[in-house]
Amino acid sequence: MMIFLFHFLNLLIEFSNENFMMLNILDKEITMSKALIVYTQGTEDIESTAVLDILKRGGVNVVTASVSADGSRLVNLAHGSTLLCQQNIEDVNEDFDLIVVPGGPGTKSYSGCQKLIDMLKSQKEKKGLIGAICAAPGFILYSCGILKNTEKASTYPGCECGAKFSEKPVSVNPEENIITGRGPNYAIPFALELLKALEGEAKAKEVADGILFNE
Repeated sequence: MMIFLFHFLNLLIEFSNENFMMLNILDKEITMSKALIVYTQGTEDIESTAVLDILKRGGVNVVTASVSADGSRLVNLAHGSTLLCQQNIEDVNEDFDLIVVPGGPGTKSYSGCQKLIDMLKSQKEKKGLIGAICAAPGFILYSCGILKNTEKASTYPGCECGAKFSEKPVSVNPEENIITGRGPNYAIPFALELLKALEGEAKAKEVADGILFNE
């Protein structure tokens, strides 16, 4: 009888531990931050891949979406790379903790996508995080009325649209919940700042150390 009880208790403990681990996994999946990165024809290669890579390394659930009038998910980036996005922007019907708009020669075409502009405006209204780099802060966020305080934002030289922008490599505007970067050279620090805002400083440092960023 005692042997039976001993085995029964062991089985009960193992079952409880397995279920506890499963609950932890499910909780992690449920609470995982979610980000949308948009791409169009002529999007800057480095900015596209760096942000995607850093966020994924940090455990963020990333959705990629093409912005194209023909509904295609295939995007030709600025310097010869080709990217097959998970969705076309017209098929995206989810909420995100972060929406990222990379720059590049094709940036202005984003402004012709009313759905994207509406999503960015809605993201700001509900105080969700927005990230933009290179030409996107000026040509998209500022020109479309999403970014107000340009002195707390960075953009690529020549893309200021008449406004005064910061010359910082990466700018954080906590009042508007917008993070911006100046150009391709700052794609990784920009991405790490986005990760820090989503997952905390410790996670951003862990990823930065893993890629030898601070060496």
